[in-house]
Amino acid sequence: MKTNSIVGVIIVILVAAGAFGHARKTAEYRSPDLVAGYRGLILEMPGKQLAWIKKGDSLDVISVFEAKMKGDIREKVAATILQNVKVAGVDARKGTIVLLVNPNEAQYASLAPVQGSLALSLRARGDTKMAAIEIASYRKLIR
Repeated sequence: MKTNSIVGVIIVILVAAGAFGHARKTAEYRSPDLVAGYRGLILEMPGKQLAWIKKGDSLDVISVFEAKMKGDIREKVAATILQNVKVAGVDARKGTIVLLVNPNEAQYASLAPVQGSLALSLRARGDTKMAAIEIASYRKLIR
């Protein structure tokens, strides 16, 4: 078998496995406009969370995890860990999103899914306000 044939077989396998999509969409999805000091972070998310999210949108990232509360009580809580993050690309069919984050944000966003689950909160266009957001829990909700 010639080298060209082997390369052709590998490409066919990658295409069959879904590694490459439509040429235009793949190029758009894989080439975020990175600014110095920022990273393109790929996260896996359920497709339903990505339904309305598009390249260029801004969103907040919420981590849902089990926390140890007073009196050694364990409780699920939700905390907004990233605010006003830009979306560089979305592939809802594959369940992936590319976020533009600084190195510190990349670490937190990478750690959070190991501790629990992530949710994305889409921001309105022009909403860039950063705010101190308290951690949410059902115990606080039903008091």
